[in-house]
Amino acid sequence: MCISMKKKFFFQFIFLVFLSFFVQAKTVHYDLNISKGQINLSGKKTVDWALMVNGGIPAPTLEFTEGDDAEIVVHNQLSDEETSVHWHGLLLPPEMDGVAYVNTPPIHPGQSYTFRFKIRQHGTFWYHSHTMLQEQKGVYGAFIIHPKEKKIKYDKDLVVVLSDWSDENADQIVKNLRKDGDFYLYKKDSVRSWLGAIQAHSLGNFLHNEWIGMGGMDLSDVGYDAFLINGKQNSQLLNTKPGEKIRIRIINAAASSYFYVSLGKLSMKVISADGIDIEPVEAKELLMGMAETYDVLFEVPQKKNYELRATSQDITGFTSGWIGEGVKVSAEDKTLPDLYAPMDHATMDHGTMDHSKMDHSMMNHDMTDSVQTLTVDKIKAKIKTDFPKKNPTYDLKLILDGSMQRYIWHINGKAIYQDRNIIIKEGDVVRFTFENKTMMHHPMHLHGHFFRVLNSNNEYSPLKHTVDVPPHGTRTIEFLANEPGEWMFHCHNLYHMKTGMARFVKY
Repeated sequence: MCISMKKKFFFQFIFLVFLSFFVQAKTVHYDLNISKGQINLSGKKTVDWALMVNGGIPAPTLEFTEGDDAEIVVHNQLSDEETSVHWHGLLLPPEMDGVAYVNTPPIHPGQSYTFRFKIRQHGTFWYHSHTMLQEQKGVYGAFIIHPKEKKIKYDKDLVVVLSDWSDENADQIVKNLRKDGDFYLYKKDSVRSWLGAIQAHSLGNFLHNEWIGMGGMDLSDVGYDAFLINGKQNSQLLNTKPGEKIRIRIINAAASSYFYVSLGKLSMKVISADGIDIEPVEAKELLMGMAETYDVLFEVPQKKNYELRATSQDITGFTSGWIGEGVKVSAEDKTLPDLYAPMDHATMDHGTMDHSKMDHSMMNHDMTDSVQTLTVDKIKAKIKTDFPKKNPTYDLKLILDGSMQRYIWHINGKAIYQDRNIIIKEGDVVRFTFENKTMMHHPMHLHGHFFRVLNSNNEYSPLKHTVDVPPHGTRTIEFLANEPGEWMFHCHNLYHMKTGMARFVKY
């Protein structure tokens, strides 16, 4: 090789090294300190068992850009218990997933653990403890990932973290539920009775529900003292001017509460679900299960202050955040649920039903043509999501069931301590069909993956990480087994998961 050629290759090598130095991924570092403290979130009582992250509830919002390297150090400043953090909805190596004793070590008192992983996606996500009942006590926060290239134009970002709060320690809540699954009906003023059933002309349905052990429609097991947006019951979230476009990132970080979310009396333009961009859809309200996220694009129409309201599904309370300035425009009140509503099994034929209509008819909500409640049935992906036909398909039916009397929740008749693993093969398309035999909604979440929720949009069925399975309804999801490891799969009602409704998907 001649001297000139050697020089040419040398300078090309130097240029590539120089270029790689400047284009290498940026490392974004956070420190999260988990500690115990006193706080009053309900306005009624100061508790001394609350768990805070960096001194507050909720935890700080973490922000990244797609392609970054995340470096997050979690410091356990608790004196008497271990902790953990799970990065909900993120695609990452199994050892970074954060489920203690499964794929990540527990973080013992006085110790720290460093999470390092590549940011492979963009969207609205969140994080929370996966140890005991710490999520209910305050360990949860938003995880926002911006795209490399901003394709949706807006002026401001607004992160909205919804949660439920009890002045009663979550450890005691579990003990109460195990003594009596209907323990909190009195607190919520939703006790069913023979007299009430007779007055509602629903005695037959009341007797049937008592016979099967579920006691009728159960919208929430726990009686809460407050519902919160960003840790407050009522607050001004953002001051805006007419014409500004706001991207509202809504995260349901509640432990066991579904929420109806509405914005003043306006329709909302929903552009993303569970961090994945969707075909925009107009909705008067959202029904959000625990762990779901939705992004809404809101163009402020005039100089007014609009209420973003999240109402608990059992209509026992709501939380308000205000967007805009000037005259306040409140959201509409929700109608109280019918405690004796019948379950219409005739319409529940394996995924062909409109779950959102079923939900409203059961709860005696007045519906008009101008009102639309967005659920996964009405979500359409922006691109085709179907899998190659050449991949083998593995089908599994999962029956969701439980007993309110004993407060045990299970899958296919067994709790997780009785049947731990679902073994699959790498490269398979795995299809789970859920059959919910209970009177409750179950938000089912699979760690480390996104799955297709099969709906009428067929090859454009949406991708999600958490899906609502309605009472006595069915859902079918499918995913490609291309993230080998051991991944938790569970109901995201914290109390259902802790009492048995969980598995581990392993391959």
